[in-house]
Amino acid sequence: MRWIVITLIALIASACSHVDTPNSSVIEQLEERFEFDMASSEDSISRSVAFIRELNAREPKATFYVKYKPDASEFVAKLRDRFKSESIAKDRYKIELADHDQEKNILIIGRYVRIKSSECGVMVFSKREDYQFGCSVEHNRNISLVNPIKKAK
Repeated sequence: MRWIVITLIALIASACSHVDTPNSSVIEQLEERFEFDMASSEDSISRSVAFIRELNAREPKATFYVKYKPDASEFVAKLRDRFKSESIAKDRYKIELADHDQEKNILIIGRYVRIKSSECGVMVFSKREDYQFGCSVEHNRNISLVNPIKKAK
């Protein structure tokens, strides 16, 4: 009986000595901008699509915001068609009229989140070998801290 009590006390004492390490993850919210005045040329469409393709290839979960002045509405209609042809989901881009203080006719903003952990490094899920076991759970937890679930309308 004495050995059972000693064993239980040892288990309780060792269970209380757990050291909790602080979270070492760094969450960066990054933004890239592309703005220009000429909305009528075909060159502006091709440069805009190149910007969107490049950012989408690098960061597959990036969100895009297009802010435009009213005289560039035809350009925005073409750009919306290009978003669809690039297979970018509707919830990943938002198109709205520009504020009065915007200088250029078109402003395209690409926003994305980069999470860096001391144990896992920068999280990229394109290859299974690039991340350690358990890092995806920590990555998803950090994403939910940055982008909390929004209330349904």
